[in-house]
Amino acid sequence: MSIEALIRRMEALLGPLEAVGDPQRFFHASYLRTTRALRDALRAGLLHDPDWVERWGVAFADRYLAALGAAAAGAAVPAPWAVAFRAGQRQPGAPALRPVLLSMSAHISYDLPQALLAVISGPEFANEQVISRRHADYQRIGELLSRWWFPGGLNQPASRRLRAARAAAWANAIELNAARSLGPPAYAERQRDLEALSAARVAGLVRRGQLRRLALPDFGVRLVAEGDAVRRTPYRANGTAPAGPAGPPAAGRAPGRLRSFDPAQVAGLELRAWVGYYRRDWATVLRCTVALVRAGFGMSWPRTVQGAWLLLRASQLWAPLDNDPEAAQRCLRQFYGLVGTTYGTPGDSAEAARLEVEWWRVHRERQHGFRPAEPLVDALARLYAFVYQAPHSDVRPAAAHRARAMDLSDQWVAEGCLPDSPLLALEHAALVRSYAALLAAVHR
Repeated sequence: MSIEALIRRMEALLGPLEAVGDPQRFFHASYLRTTRALRDALRAGLLHDPDWVERWGVAFADRYLAALGAAAAGAAVPAPWAVAFRAGQRQPGAPALRPVLLSMSAHISYDLPQALLAVISGPEFANEQVISRRHADYQRIGELLSRWWFPGGLNQPASRRLRAARAAAWANAIELNAARSLGPPAYAERQRDLEALSAARVAGLVRRGQLRRLALPDFGVRLVAEGDAVRRTPYRANGTAPAGPAGPPAAGRAPGRLRSFDPAQVAGLELRAWVGYYRRDWATVLRCTVALVRAGFGMSWPRTVQGAWLLLRASQLWAPLDNDPEAAQRCLRQFYGLVGTTYGTPGDSAEAARLEVEWWRVHRERQHGFRPAEPLVDALARLYAFVYQAPHSDVRPAAAHRARAMDLSDQWVAEGCLPDSPLLALEHAALVRSYAALLAAVHR
C-alpha cells in the first residue's frame, strides 16, 4: 500500500467515527493530519530514503488500523489497544487529549517496534551503514512529529515524552530483532513481554484522571534485557538490597487505587523481599514489604504500615517447617480486611486469606518436588481472580509468570542463595512480566 492509499483509507474511516461520536475520532483525525504531513515531507525530499520511510509509515499505521477494524468487528485486539479503546468507550465525554494520548501510548510502545522489524531485516540491523541511515530517518521523523503533534512549541513536556518514547521504541526494536535471530519461540516471548508492558503503561495512564497529569507520564515502555536486571537490582555482599531503591515511592507518586501499580517497581520490591525472606533477614523483609504494600495496594500510610506488619508476621509464622498455617491465615485475614475496607474488594477477607495460604502451601509442596507447576498457577490465578474481581482466564498468564519466578527463586535457594547469581536477573524479569500481565488483565 502506498501512503496515498493509506490516506484515502484513513479518510474513509474518519467519517463513520465522527458520525457516531466515537472518542477514537480525535486520535484518528490527528493521525490523519500527521500522515498527510509525512506525505508532504516525502515529496519535499526531507529524508534520506523516502521509499523506506513510506514503507515503514504504512506498516506502522496498518497496525493501528488493524486494531481499529478488529474492535469494530467485535474481534480480539492486542491488550494495549483493548485498554485504550475501552477507556474511550467508558468515558465518552472526556477531553479530546485523553484518547489521543492513550492511543499514542499504545501505538508507540506496542506497534512501533514491530513496525520497524517489518521493514528492517536481520541482516540490515547487522549492517552498520544501513542501520545508520535508517536511524537517521527515524530521528528526522521524530523531529517532524514533535512539530506536527505539538505545533508552535505547545506542551513541551509532552513533546519531550514523545521523543523519549520513540527512543525506547527503537531500543525495543533492537531487543526484538535479537530475539528474532534466536527463532520464533524466543521472538514470540518477547512480543508477549512487549504487549504486557505496553498494556500496563496504557492502564497506568488511564488511572490518571486529571488532564494536566495525563500529559506528563511517559507514553512508551522499555523492554529490559534479562541480563540488565542484575545491574538494575544491586545487592550487598550479604544479599540484601541497598536501602534507597527499596524505600517507599516518592511523595505524590503512590497509586491511589487497587488496580494501579508500577509493574517494574512492584517486581523489584518483591524480589528483594524474597531474598530477605530466604535469608531470614526480617528487617529487610519489613522494609520491602512496607514499600511493596504502598506501591501495590496504594492504601493510606497507617494502613500500609499495619498491613506490612501483618504480612511480615504471616510470613514468619509460615516460614518454619513446623509452621502455624492457621495463625498465618489469621494475619492475612486482617490484611485483606484492610484492603477490603479501602476498596470494597475483596468482600470476603477470610476467603482471600484462605486462597493466599493455599498457594503458599502448593508452592511449598512444589518447592520440595511434590507438585507439578499447574496447581501453583491455578492457585495463584484463583487468588488474583478473587481479589481483583477479574476472569480467571485473564489473570492466568500473570499467575504463570509468577510461578516461573518462584521456580527460579527455589533454584536460587537450592544453589546457596548467592547474591551475584544470574538467577536473580531471570527471576526479576519473570516478576516484571507477571505484574505487567496482571495490570493489563485487571484493566480489560
